[in-house]
Amino acid sequence: MNFFNRNNYLISLTLFLISLFTGSYLAISNLKSSTEKRNLSIKNGNWIVNPKMDLKDDYQRAYIARIGLFALDDKEALYFLSSKDDKGRLLSSEYDYELIGLAPKGRYWSYTLYGDDYFLVKNKVNKFGINKENFNPKHNIIISSTEQKNNWLPSGNEKQFHITLRLYNPSEKVYKNLESIKLPIIRRLEK
Repeated sequence: MNFFNRNNYLISLTLFLISLFTGSYLAISNLKSSTEKRNLSIKNGNWIVNPKMDLKDDYQRAYIARIGLFALDDKEALYFLSSKDDKGRLLSSEYDYELIGLAPKGRYWSYTLYGDDYFLVKNKVNKFGINKENFNPKHNIIISSTEQKNNWLPSGNEKQFHITLRLYNPSEKVYKNLESIKLPIIRRLEK
């Protein structure tokens, strides 16, 4: 390959990569903005839930693909998501939190932490959730980057994270009261 062909190739490759990254960034930004404007979710305190997952709306499909990979149909599960504590502050591993209250009635439930990238929060003990089976009802769930004795959900080292409450086969009362059903309070613990 002579000098001019190699230069043209490198320039073309560079322009292609810049275009690819710019286009991806703009597409994700547009998706985030468009889904927020479309009100696909119902707000309940500092939690949001996507009540219908019929996937007939292109934006809804893209939104679920971005944050809810392998999400089940709304007839099987509801996904409540929170990114803020009870005072409206973003959740961060810099602080410890306590989940006060129980999950609404359903066949099964779980809490899982996801980073700002919507992937599981990395932590030293590879513990990613608390569910109906490993929950100790005598204690509230504690979210912390330092190990706790009971109902500990490790927050790793995340600048911002999200909590997902999965509720499998929820009771009819939950479906009818998504905006008002009592959900756990996420309270920041002061150090």
